[in-house]
Amino acid sequence: MKKSKAILLLLRLPFMTVSAGAVFLGTAFAWWETGQFNLLHFILVFLGACFLHISCNVANDYFDFKSGNDALNKNALVPFSGGSRMVLDGFVKPKEALTVSAVFALLGSAIGLYLNAVSEGNIILFIGLAAVFFVFSYNGFPARLVNKGLGEIAIFLAWGPLMVLGAYYVQAQNLSSLWPLIVAVPSGILTTLVLLINEFPDKEADSSTGRKTWVILFGFKKSLLIYLFLALCCYAVVLAGIFLGGWPLWSLMVMITFPLPFIVFKIGSANLDNWPGFLPAVKNTILMNFIFLIVLSVSFVI
Repeated sequence: MKKSKAILLLLRLPFMTVSAGAVFLGTAFAWWETGQFNLLHFILVFLGACFLHISCNVANDYFDFKSGNDALNKNALVPFSGGSRMVLDGFVKPKEALTVSAVFALLGSAIGLYLNAVSEGNIILFIGLAAVFFVFSYNGFPARLVNKGLGEIAIFLAWGPLMVLGAYYVQAQNLSSLWPLIVAVPSGILTTLVLLINEFPDKEADSSTGRKTWVILFGFKKSLLIYLFLALCCYAVVLAGIFLGGWPLWSLMVMITFPLPFIVFKIGSANLDNWPGFLPAVKNTILMNFIFLIVLSVSFVI
């Protein structure tokens, strides 16, 4: 395989849909609340979020190679779980992967510093610092949160409050209520569900390398119940927004995704010993994440 193709696969670009959904949602909510929209700032936020997301993806591949996690993972549903395998298969050297991760982290940080400079206060700076911390601390130094049972919380915070609020603040230039934080909750939850559903086939390898994912801590069946409960919380947030926060009735369009968590639960429950059969649960979770966030975003601008 050519090095350029290997590095492209290492980036795992299809997963940028979760960052796109978060940025779109924060931007759309700012437009709905304040009528403010700056196209350049939107593009920069989108690029910055994607750059940090890529940095996180590549860093995870590097740390999973160093810990032996990827080598032990015989159930990986590539490209969804188990990393890109580009470092493991020898197409990209570990130091090259770490360099790629650092470069994208620097690019994302540079965008963040510019946006902080043209924004009121230092909200973007603090959000950016937290984001860089999660990029490397989720699975590496200095905290390795996934080994402490905090990996899912980190993902919720990164793709919920941090990313959505960052996109919102760049446009609105203020945080005058709790509603921007509340609208960030579905984004954080849905991205956490993408992580959670991918932890199922990885359980054996994760356990062997000291990880404490929710699937390891709670087991398969309880984790599926947690998945279903958290997914339903997203719809509850939207209903609360409509009845208590005056969100547009168009927000109810997210209900077109309502069958998906039940489909995932059914597929997951029936295929806990059949990982190829489990794959549609992963795909439907990613689909739910993208459609829910894009539809909710659209509801704030039509």
